[in-house]
Amino acid sequence: MSEPEAQHEMAPGAPDRAPGQEPPRDRKPGSSRGIVIGIVGAIAIAGIAAAVVLPGIGSNKPAVVGEESTLEVLLPADINAALPTLDPGASKAAVDDAKSCKAPLGWVTLRQLPGGNGGMVRIRSGTYTSPPIQLTNVPQRVAIPYPAPYPTGRGVLTLIGEADRVGFYLTPGGVQDVHGAHSINVRWQVRNPCPS
Repeated sequence: MSEPEAQHEMAPGAPDRAPGQEPPRDRKPGSSRGIVIGIVGAIAIAGIAAAVVLPGIGSNKPAVVGEESTLEVLLPADINAALPTLDPGASKAAVDDAKSCKAPLGWVTLRQLPGGNGGMVRIRSGTYTSPPIQLTNVPQRVAIPYPAPYPTGRGVLTLIGEADRVGFYLTPGGVQDVHGAHSINVRWQVRNPCPS
């Protein structure tokens, strides 16, 4: 037998390993497989949770019929800055209520996306109709009274006008083509309009 063959020959009963290789220490067979299964399971659960909790993120699709978007509260500190977006005569009572903490104002963001035609819309919120809003590619925050009595927590907003590719952003928001009128169901969380 040659010398290299003799070096690799092992004594009977000795573990099957190359010379200079140490035996594995306290390692259970299949433990790396368990780690991989755990990681894959965690990723799958996180993906499912994200799909349920964040369905409208990254989508320009409007809310599905029957689905409601969330209308956010205009903070009391932002009321004076929002006054130019409101119709002074029609919104006076709503502004007074917001300043006296009876019922807040809400707000939406509008913009016209590239490729859109037209560019003038109004927002109907309950009995209130906004002044005409000239759409631009720069997002505009527009204040509005809530479309129903604040304690109800639900209502309908309507875009009125002639414009294509109108970004009407609530949560979830979407891109609408407005030819006459386009209504969107909204909801809001009823809470103290002037938190302490």
